[in-house]
Amino acid sequence: MTDNLEHKITTTVAVGFRDELLEKGWPDANHIAELAGILAEQEGTAYAIHARATGALLGVWSAPQHRFIYPDFQFNRLGALRKDVARLLAALPANDDDRGGWRRAFWLYSPHPLLDGQTPADAFANAPVRVIEVARAEFLGDPGTAW
Repeated sequence: MTDNLEHKITTTVAVGFRDELLEKGWPDANHIAELAGILAEQEGTAYAIHARATGALLGVWSAPQHRFIYPDFQFNRLGALRKDVARLLAALPANDDDRGGWRRAFWLYSPHPLLDGQTPADAFANAPVRVIEVARAEFLGDPGTAW
């Protein structure tokens, strides 16, 4: 009974957090393709699929929109993909059970003690190497990251 209650609470919290993140209005494939200078819708979708498949871009599945959307931390003010995104994503777990990308998004948008309470997503714009080091230490046990 206790395990079932804990599961329900955990699920409820996760759903609430996911819904909160969905309200941020992250761009879809068409929008990021436009920013990359790709005008044809079909080519834009292919661009986003390829970028997700190669680990260059994190997409999260939006069930209400029936498509992947792309967390904003990955883009600079002009909408260009930040150069260190692929290195960060390589350090985050990408299990088959996270095909929707939400586990990685939850980590990226949750305050982290090694980032002075900032979220990795917020810290990434000004300190990408530090965020990558924190991710490596947490998920890869990287001995090269000494604290």
